[in-house]
Amino acid sequence: MKIGIDIDNTLTDIEDELIEKAKSYAYELGKNIDINNEPITDITNDGNIYQKMFGFNDDELKYFLGPIQESITKKAVPRENVVKIVNQLHLDGHFIYIITARDFQFHKNPYEQSKEWLNENHIYFDQLIVNARNKGKVCVEHKIDLLIDDNVNNCIDASQYGIDTIVFGNKKYDNFKNYYKWIEIYEYITKIKNSKI
Repeated sequence: MKIGIDIDNTLTDIEDELIEKAKSYAYELGKNIDINNEPITDITNDGNIYQKMFGFNDDELKYFLGPIQESITKKAVPRENVVKIVNQLHLDGHFIYIITARDFQFHKNPYEQSKEWLNENHIYFDQLIVNARNKGKVCVEHKIDLLIDDNVNNCIDASQYGIDTIVFGNKKYDNFKNYYKWIEIYEYITKIKNSKI
């Protein structure tokens, strides 16, 4: 099976830190922000969530998603059991495709940055794909069987092409498989593999 896996907030858990840094940056800029608890979804996978929440203009967004976000993603630690499970999926015969929306618009070198983090944390991958704002099309191009992503819009997009998806994270979405631990994902994938034997 070809498994596509997102990095930020899927392999890692950086959402709260990103929001706190965005708040601090917005206050430094003198933004008058009013954050409520309603979830805002980054529909276009381009950081527009931060523009909606904090009123960043394009240059401010570029700075936030560049140096500020990169300082967080560089030191992010993998979620519990991520390293063991992704590497075990490889040993089980699956192909691991890391698929991230990180792109050259906001990052100096998203490929090298992502590759360095994956290697430093000993996370196996067969292929790393950056600039993947339309993850459904990327999954089709690479014949991905299963996409694991924290962004429900990426899962909606991929599922429209008939690709199996898992929404990873702390929110429950109807009509999607929602998992909160990597061990649950491993059990699901193992069940699929065993049912095909």
